[in-house]
Amino acid sequence: MPRVGATARAAIPAAPPRARAKKTAAPQDRLSTRKLYFRRVKRSLKPGLWVLGAVSVLIVGGELVRSLPSIASAPAPAQVSAHHGGFGLAALGADVGLRISKIEVRGAQTVDPAALRAAIGVQPGEPALGFSLGAVQARVEQLGPVQSATVERVLPGTLIVNITERNAFAIWQTGGANGAPAQFVLIDKNGKVIAGQDAAAAKRREPSLLLLTGADAPQYAAALMSELKSVPALASRVTAAERVDGLRWNLILKDQTLVKLPVEGEKEAINQLGALQTSMQLLDRPVEVIDLRQAGKLVVRPYPAAAPASAKDSHT
Repeated sequence: MPRVGATARAAIPAAPPRARAKKTAAPQDRLSTRKLYFRRVKRSLKPGLWVLGAVSVLIVGGELVRSLPSIASAPAPAQVSAHHGGFGLAALGADVGLRISKIEVRGAQTVDPAALRAAIGVQPGEPALGFSLGAVQARVEQLGPVQSATVERVLPGTLIVNITERNAFAIWQTGGANGAPAQFVLIDKNGKVIAGQDAAAAKRREPSLLLLTGADAPQYAAALMSELKSVPALASRVTAAERVDGLRWNLILKDQTLVKLPVEGEKEAINQLGALQTSMQLLDRPVEVIDLRQAGKLVVRPYPAAAPASAKDSHT
């Protein structure tokens, strides 16, 4: 078989290169029915709904910030007065139903109801966002019987006021000398006067409240009460304590026995009296004065014996 030479091979024309097929452009996707629906809804939304959404965000955000423990003790912001788009936040909230419908007060046992309502200063029907929680709290805490208060706004229309009252520790009598009328006020454990409280009503509620007299009696009452509590047999009999010359105490028992405590060694004298009650029931005897002012000595003065009736008196 004859071989094809190089010349013959060159004469064979080469196949033309294949032309690259052009990619046809993908047909453009049409919007789905769902996307078209949401576009139409978005265009049809009224501007007022957007404003309402912004108000809701502000309300929820504000309440969340107030609930953070790290800033719970910080003063509440001033009354909301910001305006957006010409609408007051409080008025806009009221228009959508954010109005006070209920005011709950918790923990108020002795606070005057009229004074408390005036301090809260919010009435049902008012805009729920139209007042400052911090301002309400400050006014309530100005009331004498209130030790602390917290104020919560629960949307859409509830205001909750939680009150912790100052516990009455004793009754302090002032005046009563040189013709001045006697006045009775309640004091707390720190010796501070609890204003706006009826001492007589408090005594009826708590008969164990001690009556104190003396200019500096409130300052030393807590120490005396602590010492008396260590001797229950004596504490249960004490009804009043008189501060003498700013130096020491006289105790008045329920049977009118007068116990004179020393300037120094007050606690030791009280313990001594408790021991005497255990050993010989001294406090149960008809004794007018028990004098413990001298260390190591006890002076007891009984009631004077009744004078015997004369023969003349016996026949009348």
